[in-house]
Amino acid sequence: MNARDAHLLRLFSRACDDTGMNAAFAHIAVPVDGSTTAERGVAFALELARGGGAVTFCSVADPSLVCLPSAYGVAVDPGPMLTVLEDDAAEFCRHAQAEAADAGILADVQVLHGQCVEAIGSLVRQNGSGAIVVGTHGRTGLARSVLGSVAEGLLRHSDVPVIAVHEDDVTRTGPIAVALDESPAAHAALETAIGIASARGIPIALIHACDVAAPDPDRMNALMTGAVKRVRARGVSAQVIVREGRAADVLLAAADELGCCMIVMGTHGRPLFKRLVLGSVAAYVVEHAKLPVVTVRRTISA
Repeated sequence: MNARDAHLLRLFSRACDDTGMNAAFAHIAVPVDGSTTAERGVAFALELARGGGAVTFCSVADPSLVCLPSAYGVAVDPGPMLTVLEDDAAEFCRHAQAEAADAGILADVQVLHGQCVEAIGSLVRQNGSGAIVVGTHGRTGLARSVLGSVAEGLLRHSDVPVIAVHEDDVTRTGPIAVALDESPAAHAALETAIGIASARGIPIALIHACDVAAPDPDRMNALMTGAVKRVRARGVSAQVIVREGRAADVLLAAADELGCCMIVMGTHGRPLFKRLVLGSVAAYVVEHAKLPVVTVRRTISA
């Protein structure tokens, strides 16, 4: 682990030794592939797990990669190639597990087979992980829309919170920025943010972007007042930021101004075609943020 990642490991540790700090999630799944972005994800996951959490590091050996030469008429014995993929995956997991051991975090490893998003989703359902931490390059434009990415696939399909960590994320110790509107996904995201904030002793900044064309102050006030009550009922301090403008722009600007340590937001998990046509606030924020972004798709019952 390099010096930058070691510093990230202390991101929420302003008073970590004797404050009874709890793990943000009881169990976290972390895909690893040997990349620097994956290393950042490992460091962030280990910090979230401090205080009693556990981590499962996984790496996927995708058999379809072995079949690519034959698709172009090249005769290749797939056995040795698949063995190489599996050996690499196992090594990526062992390296991450060693970092967890150094940090005193309980961790196990899993080498998975199949398509990455589906294999990781199946693992999460089997072991009961409460979140996935994944490194992302934050691809934009045609490369992302055509090639896709594991992070984007998880964002659209995962039933547990997905925490996207970028290679160039800045290290901050400010509040957790929570994007708030009236959608069920946003309320689920708020519940996730409250859980993290309560466990780690971090305040929350509730950020709402008003519709410039048709503002409704009464509904907005009711939304923000109810959210503040929910946050404070869990012993977490809260501040409210309400601005006019495009939701993604308001959220990113406010998070930067407040020095937020992460962003938490809901996502509707639109199908790919609709996302490309209509756009996605969550996808845009994940691509452009310079700090970890937690996306929450499922609805949490009240």
